[in-house]
Amino acid sequence: DDFFTNLDGEKFNLKLPAEVEEYYAIKEKVKSAGWVPGTQPDKANPNGPHRVLAQALMKRAIGDIPIVTHIQKESSGMNKLYSQSMCSVKQWRAYQAAEAMVSAEVDEVRAEADEIEPGWSQVIWRQAMQYHNMLKQKHEMEQQAAAEQAAKRKAIEEKINNYKSPEELEKEKIEAAEKAAQELLKQEERERASKKAFSGGGVKKGFLDSGSKNKNKKKST
Repeated sequence: DDFFTNLDGEKFNLKLPAEVEEYYAIKEKVKSAGWVPGTQPDKANPNGPHRVLAQALMKRAIGDIPIVTHIQKESSGMNKLYSQSMCSVKQWRAYQAAEAMVSAEVDEVRAEADEIEPGWSQVIWRQAMQYHNMLKQKHEMEQQAAAEQAAKRKAIEEKINNYKSPEELEKEKIEAAEKAAQELLKQEERERASKKAFSGGGVKKGFLDSGSKNKNKKKST
């Protein structure tokens, strides 16, 4: 029971976006300015209350897209889990509450769309999805461009930090040559010391010959 109770417990803890309250605040302002629901837009004033309210409603619908798509994505899975008694009553009720809230929001946006422009309710959600995807793609492209720009800046900084003047390069070349010469001298000294040790004392010259002579004397006796 605890497993099913805690399973995705926060998945359906949804809230409507702030754009919902913003829309109603703008609607009150345009109504105070004389706008009447259902009236045609004033062509002589393209930036008038009608356009302002339409933009606010579209912004609201775009803000709703994440929770709408979330419920659509989870709907079939949750119904299947519930039919097979594989989710808790608490989780099922949380899903139902979230679905009801989102469904009411979808219907409310459609109703508001028809008040602004009759017939707009038929296409507003499709338009909102298109705008949402465009904005999402734009955001991803901006993030990618920012990452590429940061990588370029880092490469330039590394190049600057690693830059060496001709004088520094010449100095390093001389130091490397001096180091190689010192290693060569040390190698030669080791070789001389080795030869000296061999000739002076380890193995006496004629040792093998003297051994064979002693063997011959023993045979003759």
